[in-house]
Amino acid sequence: MRNEILLTAEKQMMTGGFENLNFGTIAKELGTTRANLHYHFKNKESLAIEVTNNYGQTQFKNFSALAEGYKGNFFGFIQGVEDNFWLQAEALGTTSICVCTQMATQNSLPENLQGLACSFYRKFEELFQSTIQDAIDNGEIRSDLNALREARRSHTIMLGVMTCGQHIGNVAQAKNELSGLLKEWAEGLK
Repeated sequence: MRNEILLTAEKQMMTGGFENLNFGTIAKELGTTRANLHYHFKNKESLAIEVTNNYGQTQFKNFSALAEGYKGNFFGFIQGVEDNFWLQAEALGTTSICVCTQMATQNSLPENLQGLACSFYRKFEELFQSTIQDAIDNGEIRSDLNALREARRSHTIMLGVMTCGQHIGNVAQAKNELSGLLKEWAEGLK
């Protein structure tokens, strides 16, 4: 039951962050009681922390494996990141696929969740910075680039694609309009 609760809560948080997390809705969807949910999770905050940790660690592990698999092939890595994004968006039917991004904009977010979301943002930033620095060192991209600055640009593009995709509404249309932006950024680094 615990895993089912976490998966259902993750879907809620992907579409609306912490504010969207609702024990009553989860209980109804899983055909159980709120008391059963409280048996597994003390409160909304404890559930959100576990969802965020699980989601962030899983995504980081996936991106790290992608970076390792494409080591020495920066442009392959970027294409892999973009392909991974669209696969997730198509599977979920939305470009709202990031728990941390949804939470970061919420004013009522508990401080420890804000810190957790920020820590995952920094981990991804460091991963991209390292990958970009490797590409600079390997001569795949220009040597005059600032790896940290470019990591932040890439992250901004990814977050922008997620947000713009939500405004477009339809994943197929969003993919048609927004696909390739990350790759275009990377090509500009040659």
